[in-house]
Amino acid sequence: MIEPVQIETATLGEGEKCFLIAELSANHDRDLDLALRLVDIAADAGWDCIKFQTYNADSLTVPSTHSSMKIDKVWGTDNLYDLYNSAGMPMEFHAPLFEKARDRGLIPFTSIYDPRDLDFVEGLGCAVYKIASFEMTFDDLLIAVAGTGKPIIMSTGMANLAEVDHAMEVLDKHGAGPVVLLHCVSSYPAPVEEVNLASMATLRDRFGRHVGFSDHTIGPQVALTAAAMGAVAIEKHFTDDMTRPGPDHRFSATPGVLREIADGVRLVHTARGSPAKDTAAAEAGNREAFRRSAFALRDLKAGERLTQADYRFVRPNAGVPVSDAPALVDRVLARDVSRHDPITYDDLAPR
Repeated sequence: MIEPVQIETATLGEGEKCFLIAELSANHDRDLDLALRLVDIAADAGWDCIKFQTYNADSLTVPSTHSSMKIDKVWGTDNLYDLYNSAGMPMEFHAPLFEKARDRGLIPFTSIYDPRDLDFVEGLGCAVYKIASFEMTFDDLLIAVAGTGKPIIMSTGMANLAEVDHAMEVLDKHGAGPVVLLHCVSSYPAPVEEVNLASMATLRDRFGRHVGFSDHTIGPQVALTAAAMGAVAIEKHFTDDMTRPGPDHRFSATPGVLREIADGVRLVHTARGSPAKDTAAAEAGNREAFRRSAFALRDLKAGERLTQADYRFVRPNAGVPVSDAPALVDRVLARDVSRHDPITYDDLAPR
């Protein structure tokens, strides 16, 4: 059994409700009031925590017009530096957003992209760190975050197993705290036919770590499927309005979808139950009513020896059950049994 992971008041692990991570991403639109409203939306929808992203353009790239910096204009610009310059959350937003999240009962944490930002984030009291899919091959960042000893949630989008092997080796070598891996398809939005949720089990078996799912599909269905398949955490981008012009709104969950996932995850958790296999309390009446047992086909007298022509196994389960049919073979009756009455153990004389 994989040891559970404690993140402030939340426990991630087998038998626990799936941990729900509401990803603010760039949907703050560099507007603190909007960002604060989004914290309320995540809390009102019943999610467990809210995740921010700590970077600026210079954390990730350089101001260049080289052809390699060209990106699809679906992101709102055709230059990578310009994208990050417009999408990064101002550093001064962090403290009020962390405070607001805690006031609303959410656990706040962040994705970190640059080791130079670690002291700043540590100053916020961040209890867990996220390593984004795009950064899991950046060893310097892995080493810095491992050094905190705090839990790490690491997405594995775009990665093959060799790359995950390497990242885990780096983290373990440098004393990382417990690591939760998130299966992820880093496409925005991700096509359902390429999500491959079955690979969560591969990650769990290979690395012996808890595994969740970072969901970039549209709608609630894939997230709920992942929860039903044993994901310990679900991460989902969210917004108040998918039609906003920012880069991430178009593939983010609406408040209604957030609520649908939260409600569905609670139902999934209840339905998953435990590994034990036994008669459920709700089945007890049907077990008695609809399983077969022995009923007499004629009036039977005490002292008679039963033959197979004297009884049938029919519903309900009021007599000797069909699963114990040998108990009736060559038995003598201890008392009379009327036609169409059950033949019980008490009706049988001792052998």
